[in-house]
Amino acid sequence: MPKGWAMEYNAVVRLALAMAVVILSSAGNAALIEVVPGESIQAAIDEAAAGDRIVVQGGIYHESLNITKSIFMEGQDHPVIVSGANDSGISLRASGITIFGLDIRTMRRTGIHALSNDNVIINNSISGCMDGIRLENARNNSVAFNEITYNANGITLHSSNNNIINKNSIMNNNIGEENDCGIFLAYSDSNVILRNNLSDNGDTSISLRSSSNNHLRENNVSLNDWYGISLSESSNNNLILANNLNKNKDAGIYLDSSRGNAILNNTATRNAKGIYFACDSNDNLLEGNTVSENKKGFYLAYHSSNNSIRDNTLLKNGYGIYLTFSAGWNLIVQNKLIDNAVNAYDRGLNNRWDNGLVGNYYSDLGKVFYIPGGSGVDKHPMAAE
Repeated sequence: MPKGWAMEYNAVVRLALAMAVVILSSAGNAALIEVVPGESIQAAIDEAAAGDRIVVQGGIYHESLNITKSIFMEGQDHPVIVSGANDSGISLRASGITIFGLDIRTMRRTGIHALSNDNVIINNSISGCMDGIRLENARNNSVAFNEITYNANGITLHSSNNNIINKNSIMNNNIGEENDCGIFLAYSDSNVILRNNLSDNGDTSISLRSSSNNHLRENNVSLNDWYGISLSESSNNNLILANNLNKNKDAGIYLDSSRGNAILNNTATRNAKGIYFACDSNDNLLEGNTVSENKKGFYLAYHSSNNSIRDNTLLKNGYGIYLTFSAGWNLIVQNKLIDNAVNAYDRGLNNRWDNGLVGNYYSDLGKVFYIPGGSGVDKHPMAAE
């Protein structure tokens, strides 16, 4: 468990157990049902009433579970649930279910499949699935402190809004499928993806497709085959804030045909490209990011225009900021370009390197800074500190 999470984890565990007590005390006839190895968890679920608490003792259970009522299911000593090739490990078909402390392994289906709202999925281990956790047409679910490894996709959200994905460890979800990734959102809006550790998740650790108004904050993302964070197919108006992106083979953050996103205070180190805009990624804000030791710090290509790039630090990259011939009408101001092999390179059209009062800070300052590559000029350059 990453440093700094232990106290929060213990607090969340206490909260989850307290929720069980509340459920039991608020439901007049609520019961505590215990399951031991050799018994059926599904039989206990079928027996339970809404509000009951099921405690599953450590052991191995060869079952696929279908939950259609609001219950609290808790594992003691991480019991292992092994489901078959044809069914999900656990299907949540009622709202208000809590799944706590289980080890779920499947034969290539979904570990936990939530088709309902207001569920809590906490402190589980999930491996060997097509999707470790899948939320489908599901709202207001909380997914926290889970260990999700060796699946095709770690967590998938499809047409699911207003969920929280918080402090999960999502590693090595790269078992050979196409488009494997750590967290994948499709047609899903207004979710919060916060403080997760993601590494070596195939193509991309966090991938958004046609998903808008999401918050991606304080995640650690590294060692992916393509991108750390990827936004595509009109993933608009998202906030990407204070993430750490390290050693991704193509780009730390990649945008494709996505607009109006705010990319703020991220750190991108030792990627091929720190932040990469492609294919009509327009009207985005890049501000306060620190980008270092990449082949290209910021790379804008394929008609990515009308972006605002300001107050960033680009340090010791091959190129600090690189604009291709089709990237135009971008505003680039008050950035610190320090000790890059080439601080700035502009082959584009009508990009502005100052706002009429101030320009950018350069470690290789001249009285007027002529940007290599084309006609770009910074008329108000400043010396980098």
